Amino acid sequence: MKALRPFAALFMALSVATPAAQGSYVAFSQQPEQTVSPAPTGATARCRDGTYSFSKHRSGTCSHHGGVATWLDVATPPQVPGGESLACGGGCGVERWAVKTLSDLDRERVQLPPVNTTVDALVTLQRPIGLSGARRADPVEVTVYRVEARLLWLFAENDGDYHLVLASPNDSTITMIAEVPDPGCAGACASGFATVYAQVRQKLSDYLNSPHSVARPLVRITGVGFFDYIHGQRGVAPNGIELHPVLSVDFP
Repeated sequence: MKALRPFAALFMALSVATPAAQGSYVAFSQQPEQTVSPAPTGATARCRDGTYSFSKHRSGTCSHHGGVATWLDVATPPQVPGGESLACGGGCGVERWAVKTLSDLDRERVQLPPVNTTVDALVTLQRPIGLSGARRADPVEVTVYRVEARLLWLFAENDGDYHLVLASPNDSTITMIAEVPDPGCAGACASGFATVYAQVRQKLSDYLNSPHSVARPLVRITGVGFFDYIHGQRGVAPNGIELHPVLSVDFP
């Protein structure tokens, strides 16, 4: 595939973020599918870098190997905060994972008709004093928002999410994060929105590999309001607000 001018390649098979120059973003390249060797005796998970873990605990498994690709202990499928068992997909993320993927106990309370707003407005919302690992914070986390923003960065996280850094069209120093889950991950595949996540990811890939794409494109993003724990993420808003998961994307 021909490389585009401002882009750095991102090999999706490895789910590794590729650094790029400030203000640029990445295109996508596919690697040939690799054959997976039989798991060694006693392994409980296959990591995303192809290694195996023998950990007896879910928490932290494959944390230094790109996250879990597949849980091998099929007798006890991964659990998400809140107690629900996710029988599909591999374990990918931990913190507030069910809320992030719309597979949580409060998902039926999310109002899907989008509310038009701006990056500037979202980053000034009051952050909750405390965040539940399994329940949503009203009213932000039961609201779907739609914003127009500049796309500064896009890369894949170790948990499989596409991480988008959005900037205010009026001031590129005002930023926030939006994320699109991997539809094959536990939680995402159980949410009823796996097809939506796959379509959004494909649309981003198609645009960034198009000869018509431009640097810092204007995007229209629709997603569920979400407050993440702040730990130095690229593009994080002062209040930790995100659109997570993203439900649609357009390039106006």
